[in-house]
Amino acid sequence: MASEGKNGSIQALRFVFVMMIFMSHFSYRGFTTFEAGGDCGVAFFFLLSGFALSMGYGRSISEGTFNLKRYVRRRLTKVYPLHLLTLALFLVIFRPEINQRLPLNALLLQSWVPDDSYYFSYNGVSWFLSSLLFSYLLFPLAYRHANRRTLTVALIICAIVYIVVPYSQVNALLYVFPPVRFIDFFLGIMLYKFCAGRQPVTTWWAEIVLVLLLILALAVYPFTDAKLRNAPLYWLVLLPFIYVFIQQRGPLSACLQWRVFQWLGSLSMPVFMLHPIVFRTLFHFFPAIPTGTMLALCFITTILLSWATDRLLLKYVMNNTRT
Repeated sequence: MASEGKNGSIQALRFVFVMMIFMSHFSYRGFTTFEAGGDCGVAFFFLLSGFALSMGYGRSISEGTFNLKRYVRRRLTKVYPLHLLTLALFLVIFRPEINQRLPLNALLLQSWVPDDSYYFSYNGVSWFLSSLLFSYLLFPLAYRHANRRTLTVALIICAIVYIVVPYSQVNALLYVFPPVRFIDFFLGIMLYKFCAGRQPVTTWWAEIVLVLLLILALAVYPFTDAKLRNAPLYWLVLLPFIYVFIQQRGPLSACLQWRVFQWLGSLSMPVFMLHPIVFRTLFHFFPAIPTGTMLALCFITTILLSWATDRLLLKYVMNNTRT
């Protein structure tokens, strides 16, 4: 499969989608946030995580050589150091009230509490790591049993949940709750199994078509039912989107191979975790500068801090947990 090994297109697209999330949180002097991009970006990363882990570990699971202890250690090392660093920065800079929410947040258990004062506590975006960690830990079992039957059952359960959940609980139970977000992750696993062993069938123009369809999905977001726009709206576009770009056969993929995009893609997780802290800090100290200037300042500051974090923390930790 064309996706085996490091994939430059997907690496660069990580940055594109994290910037959608970035813009969904940029609320300054009346600037309208890009809300549709936030939900789209989150759905993309859950789908991609299931696909990427399947690409990295699927063969060893199938062949019986999978090392569970090493896998768990690497997953925990991937999420906790960055989370604890950004949590510490938040506590030091903003000095919020310390209460019973802190231990849950520190342990990445906050997404299990259906109360936004818990799952959005402190550095609010860390709810994503809380939900993603559940998917990480469930992955080895899920991959072994991922087939059409389990997919059908999962989608039926998902449909029932989406029907019975009241609109007042959409954020808590459909957007954040780990078992529900696992559906996105599981769809990424199924996409990998669909792709595995198949010859690429895409054409050069498929990338452009999928980008246009993604833009269309973003455009209809405001008119879509609140239950559906958290993720299902984007599944029908993002699944073929990942499949097409993983082949690296089109003109957009050629551009995504540029070194600057690869570098920015490598910073996607620090950007995700740091940008709310940067926003809040700069909004406080510079409340009156022009919106365009503030946006540029936030972007540059976030990139520089993400680069420093990547250099000083993430790469050091990962290099010391490869054995």
